[in-house]
Amino acid sequence: MAQALIATLRSLASDMTPALARVAETVLAHPEAALYQSITELAEVSGSSEASVMRFCRDQGFTGFQDFKLTLAKELATDQRSADAGTPADDIQRLVETAVVALRETEQLIVRSDVEAAARHLSSATFIECFGVAASAITAQYLAYKMSRIGRPCRASSDAHLAVMAAGTSKPGSTHVVISSSGSTIDAVRVAEVAKGNGGFVIGVSNRAKSPLVAVCDIALIASWPETPLTGGAFQSKISQLLIVDALIGEMGRQDPSCIEMAAQTAGVVSDRSF
Repeated sequence: MAQALIATLRSLASDMTPALARVAETVLAHPEAALYQSITELAEVSGSSEASVMRFCRDQGFTGFQDFKLTLAKELATDQRSADAGTPADDIQRLVETAVVALRETEQLIVRSDVEAAARHLSSATFIECFGVAASAITAQYLAYKMSRIGRPCRASSDAHLAVMAAGTSKPGSTHVVISSSGSTIDAVRVAEVAKGNGGFVIGVSNRAKSPLVAVCDIALIASWPETPLTGGAFQSKISQLLIVDALIGEMGRQDPSCIEMAAQTAGVVSDRSF
């Protein structure tokens, strides 16, 4: 199944059960879209269930949905390289154009009232915990940095054990910001579940509107440009997450002018660290 995945699915679809056939037909009709979908989204679009999607993947010899998507991504990438052969492309221009699209789409996806509510919780939180795995940890670190600039107590962690222990000792008044581009990272979902179960308020940042993380969070802020198994940490998905971070910080400053004063104060104490 590692080779010619799409061709193999076409040959097998007619012999599958109705539920699995619907999954196969959905993937065959829009293979590129399937790369960007969570298991929840594919189940919904195909009119099946998450269990059927998992059964579909395992029946084709894959360990799970992500393993299936990785093979599909490799096949589509090979096909794309063949189609692009002999056609030079300006990679920098492509990056800029896709970044602009990602930012504009994120602007459309941002629910202003959710940003306002999230900012209020961050401003009133007794402590803020930020968590992300791998590339999402970069966004968590950036949020923690921005919080330190406006004098808010905040800690970012990329260690799943430390993050879930912090979530396990969460109390009402604390706010957890959990970042996962896929929204399906097991550790991220676990941290959100534990934090919420202990009375913490959970804000999720994800590039997928329908995912296990979004289902758990009190507020979910959605960035554009979901990743595929081959594009983890892609520039486009990261820059759209950073836009959400800056939107939150900006809203906190609008709600509480002392944030702006604190930003000036923290800038002043490091002003002598540059030549």
